[in-house]
Order: sequence, then structure tokens, then C-alpha cells
Amino acid sequence: MRLIFVLGLLIPLLFTSACAERVEVPPAHVGKVLTKNGYKPEVVLPSKFRLDMCLFYCDKLVTLTIADFGHLEKFKVFMPKDQLNMSFDVRMTGAISDGVIDHVFDRIPPVNDNISVKHVYNTYAQPVIRDVVRRVVAKYSINEIASSRESLSQELFQEVSSALKGTPIEIKRLGLADIQFPKVITQAKERAAERRELIEQEKAQFEIQKIQMERDLEREKMNRAIAREKAIGQKEVNDLLAKSVTDKYLAYRTLEVLDKMATSNNKVFLPVEALGTMGLQHAVFSEQVKQVAGKKQ
Repeated sequence: MRLIFVLGLLIPLLFTSACAERVEVPPAHVGKVLTKNGYKPEVVLPSKFRLDMCLFYCDKLVTLTIADFGHLEKFKVFMPKDQLNMSFDVRMTGAISDGVIDHVFDRIPPVNDNISVKHVYNTYAQPVIRDVVRRVVAKYSINEIASSRESLSQELFQEVSSALKGTPIEIKRLGLADIQFPKVITQAKERAAERRELIEQEKAQFEIQKIQMERDLEREKMNRAIAREKAIGQKEVNDLLAKSVTDKYLAYRTLEVLDKMATSNNKVFLPVEALGTMGLQHAVFSEQVKQVAGKKQ
């Protein structure tokens, strides 16, 4: 009777143990089986399987997240060179190094059978990163940071990567972001930008005035060239008249004028002495000028 009772207790237990727990290591994770004597040495890659059958103490699966992670650290650093506080963010991408997985399983306790990458980061990386970033940034002035942000991000990446060697965290990318300069620096930069804008406007206005002055200068040159050509033409006319109008020519032209006056209805009788007056000579000379001018055209 007693034997039957014992068998009645053992049979359900054996039946239950025959159906060992089904577990899974999801993608971007690795796992280890935790026994009563500690972790098994094998690292389990993403897969589904059943744990060993058990009676009194059952094994369990502990997973570790190994996916790349993004993280942001906020800083407010006192800048010794400027005696001002400056706020900024550091954005990074990291992962757990492959060669230290056993170390993580041994040193980080799981929560709900999982070791999160955040737990690993907070334990090994965060204190180091915050110390390195503060130390590097404090070496520079705010203006140097503003003008050399890219090179400073590269320096931070190299310094942080070097400081994290030998830890479970590997940094793949790191850089400065959302830099918030002190208000006094921002206002100074705005005033400087306004001054540069005014200078550019003055330069533009000067260039416009320069073009206008050059255009006026060219116009004056053209006017002087035209006046010079007119003067040269007038001089040539005068030289030609001086050479062509002789006493004999004036006497000949006088007779022509008198002949026309004789046939005209508007007759004016002059004394013989008036034939040599300046008025008559002027009339003759004017007619000659018109003829010379007509030939020049």
C-alpha cells in the first residue's frame, strides 16, 4: 500500500519532468544556462531549445542583450577659460564587446533572467565617459568649441574609446550635439553677425557707387573726345579759310555780290568808298564760310 502511494507521487513528477521548459534566445541576444552550480561555459546564440529535465532544481536561461544601442548624455560644464557654464549633449552609439561576454555574465546580476545593455553601460561606461568628456571639453574656450566642433567630437571619440578599452562597452560613434552657449556669448555672436552684415552692405554699396563713378568717368571721357574732335574740325576749317581767302579772292567775291545786288529788287546804293568797308567784307566772308562748311560735310 505504501509503495503504491509513493509511486502515485513519483509518476506525476516524472511525467512533468519529461516535458522540460522550452526557452528562446531572441535575435541580438546571447544566452547562458544557469544551473545550481553556476553558468554552463557555453554561450548560446539566438535559438529555441528545451532545458534539461529536472526533478528538484531546474536550470534556467539567462540572456544578455548585445544589440547596438544609442545613448545620450547631458552635460553642464564650467569652462575655466571663460568663467562660464556651458550645456551640451553627447550622442553615441555603442555595443557590448564580443570578448567580454563571459565577464558580463559573471559580474552583472540578471533582472527577470535578462542582463540589459543599459545595466552594463551604467556600470562600466557612464562614469568613464562623463569624466573624460568633462576633462577634454574644459581644456578649450567656448569660442574654440564653437569654431572646432567637428575636431573636438573626433578628439572625444578617441579619448573615450581609449578609456573604455578593457571594459565590456565598445563605442562606435560619439559626437557633440545641441550645444547651448551662455547667453552673454550668444548675444556677443549676434552683435558680431550684425556688424558683419552691415560691413557687407557697405561693401555692396561701395561697389555700386564705384560702378556709377566709372560709368560717369567713361561718359566724361566720351564728351571730351567729342569736344576735341569738334575743335580739331573747327581748326581745320579755320586753317582752310585762312589759306583760301586772299585779297584777290575778296575782290572777286565783292564783284559777285554787287552783281547779285544789281539784279535784286532790294537794291541799296552805296558810295564807292563803302565797297571796302568791314560790313561788305563780312558778307563776302560769311558766304565763303558756308561754302567751305558745305564741302567739309
